[in-house]
Amino acid sequence: MNGKAVPTIETLVRTRLPTAHGEFQLHYFSNPVDDKEHVALVKADVAGKTNVPVRVHSECLTGDVFGSRRCDCGKQLDLSLQLIEQAGFGILIYLRQEGRGIGLLKKLQAYNLQDQGLDTVEANIRLGHLPDERDYTQAALILHELGVSSIELITNNPDKISGLEAMGIKVEKRVPIESVYHHENVDYLKSKAEKLRHLLRFDQPNTAGLVPEELQFMQPFIEKLDELNHDRGRPPFFTLSYAQSIDGSISLNAESSLPLSGSASLKLTHLLRAHHDALLIGINTTLVDNPRLNVRHVEGDDPQPVILDCLLRFPEDAKMLGASSKLPIVVATDHAPADKQRRLEAKGIRVYRVEQSSDGHIDLVALRKLLTELDIKTVMVEGGAEVINAFLLEGMIDYCVITIAPKIIGGLRAIEKPCRPMLEIKNCRYHPLGNDLILYGALLVDD
Repeated sequence: MNGKAVPTIETLVRTRLPTAHGEFQLHYFSNPVDDKEHVALVKADVAGKTNVPVRVHSECLTGDVFGSRRCDCGKQLDLSLQLIEQAGFGILIYLRQEGRGIGLLKKLQAYNLQDQGLDTVEANIRLGHLPDERDYTQAALILHELGVSSIELITNNPDKISGLEAMGIKVEKRVPIESVYHHENVDYLKSKAEKLRHLLRFDQPNTAGLVPEELQFMQPFIEKLDELNHDRGRPPFFTLSYAQSIDGSISLNAESSLPLSGSASLKLTHLLRAHHDALLIGINTTLVDNPRLNVRHVEGDDPQPVILDCLLRFPEDAKMLGASSKLPIVVATDHAPADKQRRLEAKGIRVYRVEQSSDGHIDLVALRKLLTELDIKTVMVEGGAEVINAFLLEGMIDYCVITIAPKIIGGLRAIEKPCRPMLEIKNCRYHPLGNDLILYGALLVDD
């Protein structure tokens, strides 16, 4: 630009790269600009598409490779790949400009100066450098080579936006990417916000700040839920979440409950509850477990309890009546006794009647219509087995978060009836959490 000839680059090598976040194509480019080995991880065919999710990530050996807590770079790298994978397409450009462009040696020297009391900007200046010497010409050239000119940029840095737009890339939207801040990196992040204009919000609640560090792997899904909760006029999004043993059991039998997941997995369950509009269970789970259906292990609001109860067997002294900040919604059929409905409604419990399915249960299509009318946009389905089976057989589950505990029980299985057609979790993820394994991903019908 500015009358100067713009250099061009080309892809020299492209190879398949399976990662913990999904499968990408890794592009290695020629480089007439700075002779560094910049690369891009590309998800799906992005050429000619608009609003392509893009992360321009500057190399950070200490954060990306060694997991340094002095910065948020490694977390941002992981979260960006998760966001791109979740979107189903996108690009992560990895620029080899360590330490905001000053190189690894000077960056480590800057660390020592920071330990002596200087902030990250002051340390760079003391070493004879600008606060930020990065350049985004290569990123723009890479995007042009990939056939992309309209992007949603995953960044907190306004300089990236202006740098790319100066090279003809249209930034349609900025996607914030705030990671957890703690005592090791909070001063660093505040310096970036105050002196480098990075768009970070320390005085406001934000999704990243509410997600405990050990549960950060779930943040892209949490952010998706928060977006869905503001998307009015659409049918509810259903998340299936339950714990099972490695042999597929959720309890010893239908008449008993059995704690399966560990404390960390329980914390995850409560995090998911806090980000759903509603929490749905069947009446059998209500009678056997007498659950509280609230959020206790993380900060957050209680979801709206929804109980499927054809004949209104709901106990009038249920724990959830005093434990949750929201009184339950009970969904029954026309066969439920009217006097029980009046008693429940006298306690402030809302009772709705919907059509009955051919097998004598709540008709789930009618239920979805009711929840849409009630403006409930995200629903977490926790069980029990009959409810899990019904939702899967009806094809109403959008996303699964399943906890697998290292136990063998030989008891009641979560899934008893065969799913036809077969269901598959797309791009399934596995994450160890305590002694448990968390399996999660979008649920699709396998054609």
